[in-house]
Amino acid sequence: MIVIDDFLPDGAGARALALGAPYQDVLAPDGEVYRRVCVTEVPGLVPALEAAVGPVEMLLSGFRLNFAGEMPNAAIHSDIGFGTHALVLYLCDGEGGTAFWTHKATGEHRIEPGDVPLWHAVCGDWDRPEAWSQRELAELKFNRAVIYESALFHSRFPFAAFGTGPQDGRLIAVAFFNLRGT
Repeated sequence: MIVIDDFLPDGAGARALALGAPYQDVLAPDGEVYRRVCVTEVPGLVPALEAAVGPVEMLLSGFRLNFAGEMPNAAIHSDIGFGTHALVLYLCDGEGGTAFWTHKATGEHRIEPGDVPLWHAVCGDWDRPEAWSQRELAELKFNRAVIYESALFHSRFPFAAFGTGPQDGRLIAVAFFNLRGT
């Protein structure tokens, strides 16, 4: 995991763009409906990301906005299958951040592509926080980026979002990518 403060040169501009973005609920290939998503290029994100990790192949980027009480689709999960790495960029202030977890029964903190036995061992526990131990928390701070391997078990934390509308809700930019040349 890499945490970078002041990630975008114009974090305020990215927030303004996100606040004016057209959001929709998206039915994803996993069968889940993801609330308030705007799939779009986030200005400045790729150059800032490549300055941190080297050349990338961007697979998907955009904004996500959630409000008080809204729970994630799977509280604790892995983004395996969405590239080798992910990025969360906080475009708000608030409590919590992005938590990383170890599954208590298996002792695993990540899942590799094709590990079907582990998948079956953990998939019933996504929404059972008592089945997990928190390893780390990348605290939420405006214009802070959290870059991590997609295989890691993680979640937003606390699980429920916050705020009553766009101005005070949980607003993030997300990206899924592969490192080039690895």
